[in-house]
Amino acid sequence: MEMYWIGILLFVCIDSKCIIKHENHGYKEALCMNQGLTSVPADLPQDITTLDLSYNSISNITGGEFSMYIYLQDLIINRNVLEYLDSSAFSGLRLLRRLSMSRNNLQLDTSYPLGVFKPLSNLLELDISRNIKYDSKSNISYTIPVNELVNIEELSIDLVAQPHFGNHFRDMKNLQKLRFEFCHVRYLHNHSFSDMPENITELHMSACYRFVVTETNVLGPFSNLKTLNLTNSNIHLTRGLNILYPLQNKNMDNILFRGITNNVAELDLGAVTLTTDDMKYISTICVKTLDLSNNDIVSIKNQSLLSFKFPECFENILLSGNRFAMNNFAINFFIFFGKMRNLKLFDYSYMPIQFNNPVYLNVYIKGNNQSLIEEREDGGGVNIIPVIIPPSQIEYFRITHIMGVNGIKKIILFKSRLRHFEISYVDTYIFPEISIVGNNHIQYLDISGINSVITIGKFPVLKHLRSLIMKESKMYDVLRTNKTILKWFPNIRTLDISYNFIWNIPSDGLGELRLLNHLNLSHNMLESVPEVLLSFESITELDVSYNLLTTLKRSIRNWIDKQYQKHGQFRLYLNKNSFICSCDTKDFILWISKNKAILDQNGNYTCLVPKDNGRTNYTENIVNSYQEYFVECDDKIWLKIGSSLLASLIFIIICATLCYNLRRRIIFWFYRTLRRMQEEAINVNFEYDVYVSYSDDGTQFVKELTDMMENCGLKICCEDRDFEAGVPIADEKARSIHLSRNIIFLVTPSIVQNEWSRFEIERAKFEKLSKELQKIIVITQGISLDEIPVEFATIWNKVNLIVWPNEEDEIAVAWKKLLLWLF
Repeated sequence: MEMYWIGILLFVCIDSKCIIKHENHGYKEALCMNQGLTSVPADLPQDITTLDLSYNSISNITGGEFSMYIYLQDLIINRNVLEYLDSSAFSGLRLLRRLSMSRNNLQLDTSYPLGVFKPLSNLLELDISRNIKYDSKSNISYTIPVNELVNIEELSIDLVAQPHFGNHFRDMKNLQKLRFEFCHVRYLHNHSFSDMPENITELHMSACYRFVVTETNVLGPFSNLKTLNLTNSNIHLTRGLNILYPLQNKNMDNILFRGITNNVAELDLGAVTLTTDDMKYISTICVKTLDLSNNDIVSIKNQSLLSFKFPECFENILLSGNRFAMNNFAINFFIFFGKMRNLKLFDYSYMPIQFNNPVYLNVYIKGNNQSLIEEREDGGGVNIIPVIIPPSQIEYFRITHIMGVNGIKKIILFKSRLRHFEISYVDTYIFPEISIVGNNHIQYLDISGINSVITIGKFPVLKHLRSLIMKESKMYDVLRTNKTILKWFPNIRTLDISYNFIWNIPSDGLGELRLLNHLNLSHNMLESVPEVLLSFESITELDVSYNLLTTLKRSIRNWIDKQYQKHGQFRLYLNKNSFICSCDTKDFILWISKNKAILDQNGNYTCLVPKDNGRTNYTENIVNSYQEYFVECDDKIWLKIGSSLLASLIFIIICATLCYNLRRRIIFWFYRTLRRMQEEAINVNFEYDVYVSYSDDGTQFVKELTDMMENCGLKICCEDRDFEAGVPIADEKARSIHLSRNIIFLVTPSIVQNEWSRFEIERAKFEKLSKELQKIIVITQGISLDEIPVEFATIWNKVNLIVWPNEEDEIAVAWKKLLLWLF
């Protein structure tokens, strides 16, 4: 049966252990890397189009070794030990378009015999760089027969200390890109490149670490140069600007001078102060991309940075990693900035001190295509700017890691194409108000390192925003006040609020981000995953690493399982938390090993094991020894249940006992509470529970009575203790009786001689008749009923009488009877 493969890769292993890959459009690759080969394998399919022999031990290539592979278009022999090529080494490879022999031992003057490249009539790219590993101070002639490469467009080669190229280099009429990799040159004279063809449009001479002395007209032979890349070559910015002399008044695509300044004390070349004289050549060039980042520029004299004659030519400007401030010309700079009407990328970051590990941007224009990558290296007063209006064509705007920055009140994006907007780690107390006129296209916003409180209300609704980065922005301040700035970004897919000391997120803290896919909560202080996430149905990636989690709640685990089932994928990052492997978390430990989500650390995390005296272990080991670690958990559960039941039973018994012993007080309390509710309903307010009327011979009994009543929670009014001094006694007695709920008359033998007792009886009658006084209690002690004052006669039917006994048992009954009446 004939099998026809479309759109897939078919892997076939042959005797040489090479891997053959069949791809679309009939292309076939042979991958023979790291096979220990010492010669070209002869048992490969003859119709291969790509052959990769990297990481082997091939030392020389003899004639005809590739002759059977006539369809080869790409040949890679990097990282071998090549020292010599036979003159017919590449015979038969007339279709070869790309040849790479980088990182070998090929010598520029001895390894390439005449005729070696003659069969390669269609070769477009040749890479023989990184072969000269050691610096040689002697003159070296480039005897490579490059004149045989009639169609070559791109050449990568090493640059020796004292190069001599030769006239044959001029025969590369189609050469456009020239790259010097291992760069040992120390001096570049006006005639150093005089043998180069004038059609070269790109010159890349990066990583020339030894100090390079350059003469002014060294680039004279490159009259058609469009790209000059000196990145990380030790030339010094002032000399780099000086060699632009032959390029003045021309149009260029790229001038890439990042990191070309290093202090050289013996030549009096240190930090850079840009002057108008330094800028006299570059200011006349119409350049699209200018990279002056990481050049130790400490000062700008006479606003020389604004001296460009053609600001409309700029598409990308990178000034990061220097040390100059704009305080003295900030307003003029942003006016000049507005003239760059075709600007697409602006990067002004890592100012004005040297930051650790800055991230620089590499921008390289190839034809009409722009590539942008990030590259990580080691390594006064505040003026208020009222408004900035960036050019409408700008697409990438970055200002990050700036100290002492000028405050900006407002940024107006007028019909802007801006996609990437980054104002981060800026030392400012003023965050600009962002105003958009026309459609907005912002898809990426980074405001990290700025207090999120000052950013609230500064943005319009960015409906096209996809990624929001707010690291180290003190989000805990915003979340604590239940405010959120996320309502202005309703459609974001990625949210990064890591490094914010967040310990909790309220239910409305993240707003309604219905499209949120990726959430980064790492490097915070979360003790549990916020329950607010349960309402987010689109999340497929969650990072809660580097927090204080001890487990994941069942609700969160169920939510993760649900998200996986719904979307078919889920990524979860849990590394560096405070997980505990105990009976309380055993379900979570098992879940880690069984759930289908993609976990970091392959789902194997450290956890504290209380059973091992607080030692740490890995969750994978715990699961593998599950019975050993958790066999006692069920016993503990039943022990807890039994203990809880026993404790509950004991508590019920104690409560029942207390209720029985205090039943009268409890009844009295309920009665008294209900009665006071009724009194409040009819607006009756009493200050005292009992007013006591007594004579001198009843003082001792009154003291006992007061102690007893007040211990039961009643408030007593006694003449000798509670009357206010200086007030007429009649008024005080009348007022106190009126404010008392009940009255007790202690009738003793001396009451007959006490005229005030008769007043109190008459007052009690009045209060009783007015229905204010609730009970009148008469206690007789040492007196017969016949001797009781006749004033009681008219209300005797409303009097509660206690004849106080002498026996202890009877006295106890009398006390209970009295309390019952009062409650």
